[in-house]
Amino acid sequence: MVSVGALPGASAATKKASGSTLNIVSFVPFSGPDASFGDLALSGCYPAVYAVNSAGGAMGHKLACTTADTRGDPVDAVPAANALVAHASNVAAIFGPSSDEVLSTQPLLEKAKIPTFLMAGLSQYDYQTNPYYWRLTPADAAEGVAMAAWAKEHGYTRAAAVFATGTTSQGDGPASINGFKALGGKIVANVSLTPGQPSYNTEVSQVVNAHPQVIFFTAPADTSATFFAELHQLNNGVVPPTLVTEVAEEPGWINAVSGAIGLPTLEKQFAAMEAATPPESIPGWVAFHHALYASPKKVPNVGQYVDDPFTLSYYDAGILVALAMDQTHSTKPAVFNKAILGLSTPGAGKVVVHTYAAGAAAIAKGKKVAFIGASGNLYINKHHNVAGAFAAVSEGTNPHRIALVSAKLMAKAAA
Repeated sequence: MVSVGALPGASAATKKASGSTLNIVSFVPFSGPDASFGDLALSGCYPAVYAVNSAGGAMGHKLACTTADTRGDPVDAVPAANALVAHASNVAAIFGPSSDEVLSTQPLLEKAKIPTFLMAGLSQYDYQTNPYYWRLTPADAAEGVAMAAWAKEHGYTRAAAVFATGTTSQGDGPASINGFKALGGKIVANVSLTPGQPSYNTEVSQVVNAHPQVIFFTAPADTSATFFAELHQLNNGVVPPTLVTEVAEEPGWINAVSGAIGLPTLEKQFAAMEAATPPESIPGWVAFHHALYASPKKVPNVGQYVDDPFTLSYYDAGILVALAMDQTHSTKPAVFNKAILGLSTPGAGKVVVHTYAAGAAAIAKGKKVAFIGASGNLYINKHHNVAGAFAAVSEGTNPHRIALVSAKLMAKAAA
C-alpha cells in the first residue's frame, strides 16, 4: 500500500464543479431535549463538504449540508421523514436518525435507498442487514460496559444507576448495570428519570439514601441540570463521582449542568465514556482539523468537537460518500453506496489516502484507494458497524482524555 495526501495541501490541481448541488441531510433533533444532536451532525458535515467542494466537488457536483428537524420525537419525525423521501432526488446521504426517532422512521427512510449514517446506538442495529445503513460509532451498550469497567478499575463497589426513560438509554443502562454486577459490583439504586419534569426530589432522595460511591448516568441536558442541582443541594454540596455517556460532552449539556452545580464540580467529579479517537497527529485527523476551521460554515463552540467521535465519523462519512461517487462514476445512491465499504478498507494494491482531494486524484488515474480519515481505520464489519476502544474523557469547557478504559475488564463485563 502507498500512502498519499497526508496533508490538506497534498493533492492534484483542483477541478471545477459544474453539476447541480447534492445535499447531505442531517436528519436528527435540532429542537427538544436532544437538540444538541443537530450541531453534532453538522460539526462533521461542514468540514467534509468544505474539503470536497474545495477540490472541485464529487463528480463535478458541489455538496451542501442541509437539515431536517426530527425534534427527537418519533411522531413528529414521521412527516419530516416523508418530506425527505419525497424530495430525495438531490440527496446524497443522510446523517441520522438518532435513537429518538430511528424506529418510527426506518420504514420510510428505507424506501429512499440513500446511504444513511445512523446516530442510533440501539442494539437492534448491531446485526442489521440493510445495505444502506451505516453506523460508524460503537453501539450504546458499549458505553454502559465502559462505565462498569472504569468503575471496577477505580475500586468502586457500590453504584447508583440513573438513566432517563426513552430509547437513548435502553442500551447504556442495562449494560452498565449488568456489566458492573458481572465484575462483582453492587447496584445500590436503580433510578429512572422521566425527562422534562420540574423536580426529581424523590429520585434524588433514593440516590442519596443509597450512599453510592459512583453514579452511572445519562439524560438530556435540562433533565440532568435539574437532577444534579437537587442532588447537590440535598447531599450538602457533594456530587459523587459520576460517569456519563458521550452525549454529556455536547456544549449544551455542559453549559446546563455546570450552571446547576458549578464548573469546578463538573470538572472534578464527572467523566464521560466515549469511543476512543486516534491521536491528533494522524494525517486524517490533521486534514479534518484544517477543514473544520477553514470551512466558512461552523457550528457554535466548534473547538469542543475536535475529538468528538461522532464529529469525526460524520466527516469521514461525507468524504467516503464523495469518493464513492467518483469511483463508480455515478451520483445515484443505489450505485455508489456499494463502493463505501471497499473505500474504507485498506488492502493489497490499494493506495491509502487521507484527504478527499488525494483520493479523487488517485481514482482519476485509475487507482484503487482506501480512505483512512479522522477516525483512523474504521474496520467496518459486514453489518456496517464498528467496534473500537473506549476512553474516559474529562467534562468541562476544555475536555481531555483521562485514560483508556481497560479492554480486558470491558470484555469481562460484556461476557
